[in-house]
Amino acid sequence: MKSKLFLVILLNNTLFCQTLYIVANKNFPQDKLTQKEIKAIYLDQKRYIHGKKILPLNFNHDDNLRNSFEKHILQKSRKLLERYWIKAHYKGHRPPKVLKSKASLVSFIQNIDTTIGYIDGNISKLKNIKILLQVELK
Repeated sequence: MKSKLFLVILLNNTLFCQTLYIVANKNFPQDKLTQKEIKAIYLDQKRYIHGKKILPLNFNHDDNLRNSFEKHILQKSRKLLERYWIKAHYKGHRPPKVLKSKASLVSFIQNIDTTIGYIDGNISKLKNIKILLQVELK
């Protein structure tokens, strides 16, 4: 009985584990970023890397991948982020550019050197993109 329960728990964790990739154009000025650096970029606290302005990309508020990104990378709830951006707006800060689909985000990153975004799924066939950070979500 214990072995069956263990197997069910193991399969459950394996099946629902998702990989989140923080990606950028292959010419992005840095090869790897930490979670702390990504958080600073997405909260407009870090705007430049090696003298180049960074353009972070985001998905719509109701996108499941965005919700996972906010929870695991930014470590903030939707409500806290809304309050954060209201205050930041008056200090001259802007939230990341919002795109509607994974295809548009990938296209944007492939064509603009200083963009950064996040995607999930199979990324092995994507061209002109490098992985800055890989995070296993549970």
